Amino acid sequence: MVSAAVRLLSSVALLLLALNISAAPRSKIADAAPLKIELIVRTVNNFTNRDEVSRFFERAHAVGVTTVYVNAKQDEDDERPSGQVYYASKIAPIAAGYEHFDALAAAVEEAHRHDIKLVAWMPQFHDQVAARAHSDWQMKAKKNGVATPYQGKRSVEYFVNPIDPDVQAYETSLVLEVLQNYSVDGVALDWLRFDDVNMDVGPVTRALSKREIGIDPMTLDFDRPGATTRRWLAWRAAKIGAYTHQLRQRMHGIKPGVRLSAFVLPPEFTEVGQNLSVFSNDLDDVLPMAYFKDWNFDAGWVGGKLMRDVERKRSLHTVVKPTLDGTGTDEQNVAILVDLHKKYPGVESVAWFYARFWQPQQIDRIVRLHQHAAAKR
Repeated sequence: MVSAAVRLLSSVALLLLALNISAAPRSKIADAAPLKIELIVRTVNNFTNRDEVSRFFERAHAVGVTTVYVNAKQDEDDERPSGQVYYASKIAPIAAGYEHFDALAAAVEEAHRHDIKLVAWMPQFHDQVAARAHSDWQMKAKKNGVATPYQGKRSVEYFVNPIDPDVQAYETSLVLEVLQNYSVDGVALDWLRFDDVNMDVGPVTRALSKREIGIDPMTLDFDRPGATTRRWLAWRAAKIGAYTHQLRQRMHGIKPGVRLSAFVLPPEFTEVGQNLSVFSNDLDDVLPMAYFKDWNFDAGWVGGKLMRDVERKRSLHTVVKPTLDGTGTDEQNVAILVDLHKKYPGVESVAWFYARFWQPQQIDRIVRLHQHAAAKR
C-alpha cells in the first residue's frame, strides 16, 4: 500500500512535467515529504520460522517501510533470558527453538530481497546469560551500605557491569561476530547504561575509580549527591562513551562505514549514566525512546523537552530518529508526528516499537497515522 500523500505528490510531479512547469525548490519538496517508517522487531514474538519472516517483510515492503531493526540478542528477561541470541553464534547460547533456524540470516535475506535495510538490534549490558555465567560480572548496587548484586527494581532483571573490561570484551565480541557473518546494514545498541545512580560499586569499578579519579563509590551518599558524587557520575558516563568509541573502531575494522545506532533513554534520566553528548559523536543514528505514556508525560513532551534535549546533546552529523511505541490515542500520535515535522526538519524517519507480534492491522495503523499527519501539514 502506498500512502495517500505519496500518491498525491507523484500526481503533482507528473502534472508539472506535462505542463513543462518548473518544479518547486528542493527544500519545499522535502518539507512536504511524509516521515519515513521504520519498524523494530522482537524476534521471540515475531520470527519463529521462515514463513513468518517472509510474510513480515512482504507486508513491510508493501507499505513502504525503509528500515527494520531485528532483535539479534534477547533484550528483556521475560520470554527468554536476556543475552540469548537468535543467530548461529559460537559465543553466546542460542535461544531454545532457534538451534536450527537462524532468524537473523532469514531476516537479512528477506529484507534485502525487498530493498529494506536490516539493522541488528544488539542489547548490551542487560544480559542474564553473562551474569549467570560470570557472577563477578553482575552489576553491584550500594544498598543499605552494602554492595549487593543488582536484580532490578520492579521485576527481576540482570545487568552486567558496563565498566568491567571483561564484560566490555564479551559484549563487543558478539557485535563483531554478527558483523563478520551477516550482511547487516548496521548495528543498533541498546541497554547501553546503568539502571540507577548507586551502581556499579563492585570491586572492579571501585579499583578503577580509586585509581583514575581518587573516589571510592562505596563512600558516596547517593541520597545526597554533592560535587564528589557528580564527578564520579561524570566518570561513569565517560566510561560508557569510551566503550562506544572503542566498539565503533572495532566495527569499522571489520566493515568500514557500517552504521552504528543506539536506542537511548530520555536525556533527563541522568541517573542511568547515559550522557548522549559524551558518545553521540560515535553514533550515526540516535533513537530516543519517546514512550511518553510509560513515563506519565503528555504527548507534547516528545516534540518539546525530549527532542530539545536530544538536539542539544547530539553531534551535528548524528541523525535523530524518534522512537514511538504507538500507545496513546491516534490523535496524540498524529499530533506528535506533526510536531516533529514542523519543529525538526532534520527528522526524516520515525521508528516504531511494538513488544508483541506485529499484526498486519498494527502496521496498517502506523501507516494511517503517517498519512493523517501528512494531511495536516
